[in-house]
Amino acid sequence: MSAVAPCSGHRPSRWARRRSRGAHVPARTSDGPYGLDPLLRRKAERWFDCLCATRDTPGDPRLTWTDYELAALRTVRAFRHRVGGRAHRRLRAAFRRLWRRHDRAGSGTLDRAAFLAAHARALEQDRRALTAAVHALCCALADAADRDGDDVLGERELRALLTAAFRLTSEHDLRTAWHSLDRDGGGAVEHRELHRAFAEFLTGADPAAPGNQLLGGPRPPRPGR
Repeated sequence: MSAVAPCSGHRPSRWARRRSRGAHVPARTSDGPYGLDPLLRRKAERWFDCLCATRDTPGDPRLTWTDYELAALRTVRAFRHRVGGRAHRRLRAAFRRLWRRHDRAGSGTLDRAAFLAAHARALEQDRRALTAAVHALCCALADAADRDGDDVLGERELRALLTAAFRLTSEHDLRTAWHSLDRDGGGAVEHRELHRAFAEFLTGADPAAPGNQLLGGPRPPRPGR
């Protein structure tokens, strides 16, 4: 059984007082190109595309640390936190922690192939650190979005969070994410549900896991892949 730990380096989040129930299927890192399970590869590509500012420009898109900084800034502004304030600093720190799990060389930029290879390497060689970074980011995002302090995210809050942090704008994607993450149909996404979704999306290979739909679900393979 997998437990959710408080975010490292901060006071225990009110979200982190709950424990996740159940465990996701660990990613297989020996199949397919870049050593990633095919499902996990498509999810990693989806993460890359949602955060990469140059995804729609000609040439080879590159994910940069600046893209993660912008995600933190968009989230802060969407939920009316003070730019440079505690929530902003915490988000930047959490995004940086995850970024460093992929950009081990400190180059500040990763093309698609380099990102996929780095993600496979992180899963294979340092899964514990990667998982901890994922949970820390989840805590920071959840606390930033929970402006009414009820310890859960309603549909409006979750939609705003996914739109701000990951630039989801498709109604289909947002609706899919909401209905998948609200696992018990209670009308709110609890801490354990959000943590499981992030872990399933970035580290899990179970095709039936609801967390696969965190960013609207993995896209079908591109032609020729």
